[in-house]
Amino acid sequence: MRLSHMTWPKVETYLAEKDIIVIPVGATEQHGPNGLIGTDHLVADGIARAVGERAGVIVHPVLAVGMSLHHLGFPGTSSLSAAGYSAQLIEVVENLSRHGFRRFYFMNGHGGNTGPAEGAASDLLSARGDLQWYWR
Repeated sequence: MRLSHMTWPKVETYLAEKDIIVIPVGATEQHGPNGLIGTDHLVADGIARAVGERAGVIVHPVLAVGMSLHHLGFPGTSSLSAAGYSAQLIEVVENLSRHGFRRFYFMNGHGGNTGPAEGAASDLLSARGDLQWYWR
């Protein structure tokens, strides 16, 4: 189930039974002269959709811009700072939790996202004991 293809009443019905959402995250950066700039987010999105389909859970639209400051020397790269990336994750989780989501599974496609995500999880989970955060 893709969140972007659902109506809010369908999400409300889903939340009456489940509180899980899968959030694919990646990056928009170079992968050598022949690799696609979208590799990291395209792979994460594809895996997340397959998981969502099998498990019958909602999949959030991919967060395609990650923490890729180290790749800005290559044309086409788009990046958030570590603080900006952490803030994005926290705000997405906080917004979704307002509606009843409690378990957040992140499907990560980019290694540079891990450090900022760990910081975001630490900050968020210490403030909110009712949430669960899984990072893969």
